[in-house]
Amino acid sequence: MGKINFVYISLILSIINAIFLIVIWWHQRSLNKLKKTFFAGRNGKDLEDVLLTLSLDLKNTRDEQLVLEEHLTELKRNFQFAIQKVGTVRFSPFADTGGNLSFALALLDGEDCGVIITNMHSRDYNRIYLKKILHGKSEIALTNEELKAIDLAKTSPQI
Repeated sequence: MGKINFVYISLILSIINAIFLIVIWWHQRSLNKLKKTFFAGRNGKDLEDVLLTLSLDLKNTRDEQLVLEEHLTELKRNFQFAIQKVGTVRFSPFADTGGNLSFALALLDGEDCGVIITNMHSRDYNRIYLKKILHGKSEIALTNEELKAIDLAKTSPQI
């Protein structure tokens, strides 16, 4: 009986060992196929060249990105002085004219500095006034329409 159990145990272990070898052989075969596909037409030197080229391209891209970020920062700084806010109010200043042909136009930068252009239209003449605006205020007295145009410009979406 002892020899029969030993034979069965040896047979079972041999079968398990054979299955294990088949599995290992299968995995090795799969890895070889993958390696052949990955390295098809290339050798180690070619791959090294590709990696060096990609590394240089990445470095150049980073350098270009830094330059672009510097330019963007400068543009943002300079843009503060460009007209960004616009407000317009149409009105009729005289009782004998209609159609709201007169207007006040506020043109402001990012710091609420700029000008307000006011056009006063009547039947006999047309007058245009220009007033300097510094930080939302003027040294010259502003009309209600001009004040409203400045307020509209400050609250309007920036251009």
